[in-house]
Amino acid sequence: MQGAGILATTPLWAEITSTVACGQPIGSLIPLGVDHHGFEPSLADRGRLDASLLVVANGGGLEAGLDDTLAATPTPVHRIVSDGRDPHVWLDPVSVADALPALAEALIVHAGLDSVAIEACRLALDDRLRTLDEDIGKRLATVPANRRSLVTDHATLGRFADRFRLEVIGSVLESFSSMAEPSAHDLELLAGEMRRNDVTVVAVEEDSHDSDSRRLAERTGSAIVEIPLRLGPEGSPTGTYEEMLRTLAERLDEALRR
Repeated sequence: MQGAGILATTPLWAEITSTVACGQPIGSLIPLGVDHHGFEPSLADRGRLDASLLVVANGGGLEAGLDDTLAATPTPVHRIVSDGRDPHVWLDPVSVADALPALAEALIVHAGLDSVAIEACRLALDDRLRTLDEDIGKRLATVPANRRSLVTDHATLGRFADRFRLEVIGSVLESFSSMAEPSAHDLELLAGEMRRNDVTVVAVEEDSHDSDSRRLAERTGSAIVEIPLRLGPEGSPTGTYEEMLRTLAERLDEALRR
């Protein structure tokens, strides 16, 4: 099989695409550790796109800085999220598993990969993702009913919360993008909502410097929990998709039980 010439927009989708492609190396346009929402492509990036056989994008507005470039490239673009729903689809492992057949088809049609091998690799990943879903579900199911609510820094955890029966009562930034800014009035309303619902956890993206979320936590006496939403360096506790999602679940589980 020939895997050269396939790109993904993010490191996470590069990993998942590589797994479906039976280990073929897949490049990522957005470097590891860079905010998906704020990335702006260079001329060299446009050249890589145009020279590729296929580009795998998250879609749904996640890679806003890439939208114009993706629309202009002659290379076929396979978008995991094709509508304007919450683009953080990877935080629900079953949704990822459900997206794999279309991804596999794109690899076969546009990159010429062997259909029998691709289907076997897709099914193996599907099994792992459904086991991951089951493991996280069992862990979070035992969080007491009165401790299952939280606030987030921006609208990131909707799909995760829906899947594992948590409740996000609001976000500091009522936007799917980390580039938005809250108003003082919105923060005061959110603080009141937290007090009324006895919410004591504010989840912020790992390594973020979101001062508004931290001030909200101080104002309401809530705990800050840093959660991973992107892959970390290779060999780190969040170095793979499965490790990242397990770490996310572990940190939320511990914070909600305090």
